[in-house]
Amino acid sequence: MLEIKSYSVGTNRQRSSSNYHRRYLSLEPKVPTSQVQHIVIYFYVQEQVSNDSDVGYQTPTSTKYVVGLAPVSDFEDMYKILQSEKPVFFSWAADSSNKLHWFGLSSNPEPLGEGPKDASV
Repeated sequence: MLEIKSYSVGTNRQRSSSNYHRRYLSLEPKVPTSQVQHIVIYFYVQEQVSNDSDVGYQTPTSTKYVVGLAPVSDFEDMYKILQSEKPVFFSWAADSSNKLHWFGLSSNPEPLGEGPKDASV
C-alpha cells in the first residue's frame, strides 16, 4: 500500500485501435520505493466489467510502474476518491509474473458521521 502525494487526470482518443484507453489517472506516490516510482490507471472503453483476465501489471525491475487497467465505468468512483479524500492509498497484489490480481484506491478509516451534513434533519 502506498500513500498518494498527488495525481493528474487526462483523456485521449487513439486512431486505429479497437480498445483504446479513454481516460487515465497518473498517481505520484508520497514515498516512492525502489520498485514502484510511478502508478497509472488506464480506463478502457471496451474492457470487460466482470471477471477481467487482465487488470494490470507491474515493472519493478525496469520502469518501476504499477499499471492498473479498468473499464471506463470505474473512472468516476476512483476520481471522486482522489478529489474528496485525504489521505488516499493505492493498493495492489501481483503474481510472480508481475500481473496484477487486483488494485484499488482507499482512504483511512473515518469516524461515523463524517462527511456532508444532512440538511433534511
